[in-house]
Amino acid sequence: MKTLAFLLVLVLQAPQVEPLAGLPGTLRQLRDHLDEHRATFGATSALTAAKHQLRDWVGSRLAGVQETVDIRTFADTLHAALGGAGLLCNDLNVECDWNFLGYVDDVRVSREGEFLVVVTAMGIWCGFDESAYVYAWEDHQWRRVWEHEENTYTPQDYLPQTIQDVQISSPDASGGRLLMTLGSQTICGGAFKDLHARAWRMDADFRSARVLDWTAHASDAFPRGRVLPDAVLFEFTAGGLLSGEVHTAVRHFTIDHGTAIQVDPIASLPRDFVVEWLSAPWEESRARSESTSLEAQHAELRRTDGVGDFPIATVRCSAGPDLWQVGTHMYEGPTRYYRVRWLNPYRFTMVEISDTPYPDCTVADSRGETYPDRLDVLTRVR
Repeated sequence: MKTLAFLLVLVLQAPQVEPLAGLPGTLRQLRDHLDEHRATFGATSALTAAKHQLRDWVGSRLAGVQETVDIRTFADTLHAALGGAGLLCNDLNVECDWNFLGYVDDVRVSREGEFLVVVTAMGIWCGFDESAYVYAWEDHQWRRVWEHEENTYTPQDYLPQTIQDVQISSPDASGGRLLMTLGSQTICGGAFKDLHARAWRMDADFRSARVLDWTAHASDAFPRGRVLPDAVLFEFTAGGLLSGEVHTAVRHFTIDHGTAIQVDPIASLPRDFVVEWLSAPWEESRARSESTSLEAQHAELRRTDGVGDFPIATVRCSAGPDLWQVGTHMYEGPTRYYRVRWLNPYRFTMVEISDTPYPDCTVADSRGETYPDRLDVLTRVR
């Protein structure tokens, strides 16, 4: 018994190794073997170990702070420690040369209501693979209650991610919430890449299950959104892949018993609606059409290659206060004139399509060309 007590004292008195201590060695191993794993940006299962070393180090630092922690000051202390350990790339050309294996990026810390959100970034070839963690204040300490990492390292399935936003809704009557992430894939270059929007249902005990995993190939202009206890809504820049104008697309999903159901709106302006209507399969566009006779024209004009369009000024029609004309043509496609019904706030339907302008559609109205405030779109649809 005395021997056991003596050993326990030795363990407690022994210097504790900080989780960050082993991270440089783990990362050096990855960097040294890049050529063997270039198909996965140099990532192997060792990257998961590195992610967890960094995550656990952040957690150890959180163990010493209060609920009212100043997140900017806390992030600054993390930056100083990472820089002191030589883990931040300070010269893109000399140190990294676009190979960020062996380095990490700054840890981002933010508040979402009563939660702390931590985003870490682990270097890979051509960029960073980011992970997100959520902490709740329980029993006088910050406890990790949710995490999201990309840890499947095969050429087909590894999807390194850039996380641009993490939002947590207010609680519903049962104490459950929705948690949403918005971001994009990490690639070596190009303005077009896979965007993602993901959502988890988190109950009052912080158990979570994914309820939405949406992706689209579009411009990497950061998607922006809002999460509610039973819905997610976000917008992103779409089109313009080869030539022509981009447009703003909107996606709105309600979450019902763990199932995500897409509902309106899909756009906030008539012209954006037209391009989205043309891009979607008829099974979706039919629900936003006032006549099934539009199916043939939809098939003729539909584009799925992400090209831009060349719009003419949108004008209002005198035949009805909710009728608008959109004139445009897709890249290398014919010019057509679309009569669109716009019901407040952002409900659109296709009325008819013509080769020539509609005689009653001549009323200039800036509402047809002016994007509403983003918060207006995100708030008024509810």
